[in-house]
This record gives sequence, structure tokens and C-alpha cells, in this order.
Amino acid sequence: MTNNTIKQIQSLERGKYRKEHSQFFIEGKRLVESALEFGAKIENVYYTDSFKNENPVLIQTIEQAGLSLEQILTKQLEKISFTQSPAGIAAVCNFPPIGNPDVNQHKWLYLYQVSDPGNMGTLFRSAAWFGFTHIALSPDCVDPFNPKVVRAGMGAHFGLSIHSNIELNLFADSHTLIGADHRGNDVSDFKSPEKFVLILGSEAHGLSKDIQGILDQTIAIEKTGFGESLNVGVAGAILMEKLA
Repeated sequence: MTNNTIKQIQSLERGKYRKEHSQFFIEGKRLVESALEFGAKIENVYYTDSFKNENPVLIQTIEQAGLSLEQILTKQLEKISFTQSPAGIAAVCNFPPIGNPDVNQHKWLYLYQVSDPGNMGTLFRSAAWFGFTHIALSPDCVDPFNPKVVRAGMGAHFGLSIHSNIELNLFADSHTLIGADHRGNDVSDFKSPEKFVLILGSEAHGLSKDIQGILDQTIAIEKTGFGESLNVGVAGAILMEKLA
């Protein structure tokens, strides 16, 4: 591994260079396995000798797939890793090819100005679990390929169709727009329409008045205990389960 390669991988921690190279970085066995499972465009895979000794089948699978594979020193992996404890394997992936959002898809998740990487990754993971495989992000959301989002997503990225910088108006004529709001109707009594978009806002600011003004429905989760609010990642998972 050359110094130039190390510097290029390190640069992928910043959104500017992810866009410039159209690449993002993944770390750990689970993420690499997910990338392989979904046929992601993997540019290079890097692993340590100790990882190979513990996971010979995975390394053999990568070799048989004809992917670029390079054994590196632990200290080299530490240089390119975005975590304090590298997991022994990492890879550079190309951005998936994404066209315009397909409004013919019946079920969408729309995230409005969600800026916390952990929350976004958690929502992606829940979306994959509950079958919300088409996701639109408003302007001012965190980059979906931010390393923290990718780690929190636990491989969900590779099975989702994620579209950034999308205005909610795109769906206004084709889908029922359902916003999550604490003043909304109890989701337990709500019946999902045939085509809908579930809209979740950030914890800090929720949904703007402009967004609220074009919603068709608002739904909420009934509180049966105490507390001020739910984390958007938790609330989103509950709502997706109810609407799935």
C-alpha cells in the first residue's frame, strides 16, 4: 500500500472528497459481507494477516469474486481506518448508480433535515428491516455516505435506493404524505394508504411549517409512560413497523 493510496483513503472521511472520487469507505466483516451480498461496486479490499487466519472463507470468497484484494500491515490499516479499533478488513466502494426517484414505488421514507449521522444510519437499518427500501433525503441532511452513517447502517446501504437533495413536492401528486408529529393521530388506529411517503424530521427542529402545510396526514406514537420525546431513530422504527 503506497502513501498516495493511504492519503486518498483518508480523504474519504470528508464529503468533498467522497463526491470528488465517487467513493466511500467501509470497515468490518459485516459491512464487507453485505457489500458482497448485494453486489456493490467494490474497488479494493484490504485485510490483515490475522484477519485472514481467522476468516479464511471470506477471503477466499473475495478472491473468487475477482475483486482487488491486498494484504496490508496492521499499522497501515490503523492509518486508513476511521475508528480507534480497526476490525481487520476494510474496503473502498464506488457510489451506487442512482437515477431519479421512481415515484411509481408505493412506499417511501423521507428524511427532512436529519443531521445526526447515528440517527440516519439507524433509520436506514430499520428501513431495510421493515421493507422501506426507497429513501429520499431533503436538502440539508447529513451525507448518507458519511462514515458514521455507514457504520450505524450496518450494511443497510447496499440494499437501499437512497436519493439526496429531494424536495417533498416531488411526491405531492402521486402519494399520500404522512408526517410524524406528536400532535398527530395515533398510528395504532391508522390504516396505510396504497401509496404513501412517511416523513420524519430532525429531533431538534421537527418538520417545518412549509412541510406541515403540504402533509395529507399526521401520525404520532401514543405515550403510555413518561418522557419528553422519542429519539427519531426509535420513533421512525416504530412508525415503519406500524405502516409496513
